[in-house]
Amino acid sequence: MMMMPFATRTYSRLIVVEQVQMGLDWNLFLVAVSVNVSHDGRAIIIDGQRRIVISSSIHYPRSTPQMWLDLIQKAKEGGLNTIETYVFWNAHKPVRRQYDFSGNNDLIRFLKTIHEAGLYSILRIGPYVFAEWNYGDFPVWLHNLPGIEMRTANNVFMNEMQNFTTLIINKITEEKLLASQVGPIITAQIENEYGNVMDPYRDAGKVYRLVCFNGRIL
Repeated sequence: MMMMPFATRTYSRLIVVEQVQMGLDWNLFLVAVSVNVSHDGRAIIIDGQRRIVISSSIHYPRSTPQMWLDLIQKAKEGGLNTIETYVFWNAHKPVRRQYDFSGNNDLIRFLKTIHEAGLYSILRIGPYVFAEWNYGDFPVWLHNLPGIEMRTANNVFMNEMQNFTTLIINKITEEKLLASQVGPIITAQIENEYGNVMDPYRDAGKVYRLVCFNGRIL
């Protein structure tokens, strides 16, 4: 995961943190109030207390909207307090500059269903997805762009990545889905399992990591 410099502050923006364990106070969460989220290098802190996350992945495009509530409720009944999901670039943008958030791809509806069930959410925005998902979640059209090199400091790739991730962040903030907005999202992630592929890119890999860290092209 990539760390953003504001990750130690209270939750006024998206926080990208290492996967740590945190606990939850259900009575507190079920009250419709915003919460402060930060971390201290050891754990996520919600409203001043270290918490333990017990989470499960539910990938919304792999099921139907009619199934989501039942899946989430079963997770809750099994003792989980958080649902995490990737955001699937090639599902939402199968054609360049054309987006699909309908049906199984209705990310906003899925996140609202999590919230209605009284659970937290961890949002893993990508752009790379390691979940036995076709082509690591990269749209096929992306591969065919002239001059592109993926997951490194390549302006063609980073511009397309930034367009997509910015769209997702704008959608979730407009719908008030962050914990600071009384929503379910307590953490979010940019990039995924990059440490094992960064070294071959050398300095370009380090620059790309900073792009993910800062949330913008340098």
